Amino acid sequence: MAPSDSIKRRQFLGRSPLLAAAASAAVSSRPTSAQVNNSAGVSTKRVGLGFVGVGIRGNLLMEAAAGIPGVELVVAADCYRGHLERARELFPAVATTGDSHEVVGRSDVDAVVIATPDHWHLPMLKEALAAGKHVYVEKPMTHSWEEGEEFIAATEKSGKVVQVGSQYMSMGCAREASALIRKGGLGQVTLVEGRFHRNSSTGAWYYPIPPDASPETVDWARFLGSAPRHDFDLRRFFQWRLFWDYSGGLPTDLFVHLVTATHQLMGVQEPDSVVSFGDIYHWKEYREVPDQMTAMVRYGEGFVLKLTSTASNAHRGPALTFYGSEGTLEYDGDSFKHFHEPRAENFTYPTRSWPTATVGRFRELMNLDEKLRPVDGPPKAEAVEYTSPNDEDSTRAHVRNWVEAIRTGGKPIEDVRFGHHAALVGHMCNLSYKAGKTVRWNKKTRKVEI
Repeated sequence: MAPSDSIKRRQFLGRSPLLAAAASAAVSSRPTSAQVNNSAGVSTKRVGLGFVGVGIRGNLLMEAAAGIPGVELVVAADCYRGHLERARELFPAVATTGDSHEVVGRSDVDAVVIATPDHWHLPMLKEALAAGKHVYVEKPMTHSWEEGEEFIAATEKSGKVVQVGSQYMSMGCAREASALIRKGGLGQVTLVEGRFHRNSSTGAWYYPIPPDASPETVDWARFLGSAPRHDFDLRRFFQWRLFWDYSGGLPTDLFVHLVTATHQLMGVQEPDSVVSFGDIYHWKEYREVPDQMTAMVRYGEGFVLKLTSTASNAHRGPALTFYGSEGTLEYDGDSFKHFHEPRAENFTYPTRSWPTATVGRFRELMNLDEKLRPVDGPPKAEAVEYTSPNDEDSTRAHVRNWVEAIRTGGKPIEDVRFGHHAALVGHMCNLSYKAGKTVRWNKKTRKVEI
């Protein structure tokens, strides 16, 4: 018996659970969990900065801060004499010291930038806050997930401005991409993919060791701090990201950027569960952390984040891809591509076993063309590309946001709670990798469950 003529095409689609329209309202109404960096220079009031750790990243942060009006680079501390010499070459007026206590103790230092190995972040933050200084702490904020609540408590007690240093929060296209997702431009986003690949010895963290490095130029005991005791080892000092004692490897150094951007654009913070796989496949010499890892992160808001990183291939691709029921967003921070891709029906496959007359009747009822596609289906749209009109370096923008928050008493774009949750995902990746099973975050107890 032929179906009733009263059955309309849209009624049919609405009744089919496999073809039901996605509920994009949940996406468009989802609140954001952090602001998007869009601050403009509001003051040139002097802010004196002290730096603890002026290696690779600390050096870049000094250069970024030096370009901000009203900022004075006062003093820099490091455990390697060569880093201090380079700081003086770049900024002759900067005082240098091998003792970080001298940085936080100076009255002309208003704020401290911490760019040390990860195991020093929490003790340095506590010391700086106790001395009445504002703090910028490089990502990952924590060396273990348990440190997160200590960071939050110390910061809230101090009343100081603490910025977590993941510059992906201050990328030029963050505002536009975030708004597009929040307004439902992608429909319901159920999958996000992030990648961060490298293919070089330095990309695998085998940084070259300076020829003058020795017990005379490296303060080994100060570098170790509270970390487990080891004999003097220049590889551990200059290539510290290879070792668990000072680093969380790929998840906390590289994944954290992708997680930060995902949390920002999707308006979320806390994961539900994480499962990861990895190993030391290619760069095997004396390293402890994997050189390749893949993880799946599940969020209660209704999507999964897939993260992957390898140190043996550098194929280019978007840093993050957001897949939604109405389109796709390929995001690289300073640019993105938006593909409008609403649901496109084609009934050729499911009706191939029907009699010709039945197919014809179905085609008439559903208003389909000769290829059994909806006549009034959505046209295929070309990708829309957006490039940030702001050419400011994201690291400088991130530091500037912090400085302006200090001057105005405002909030930084990446506070310690946001930084804790971004690092938390990385720590959960490592815990899953080591335990060989899924780990979960209990939002009530604020603890990881293995």
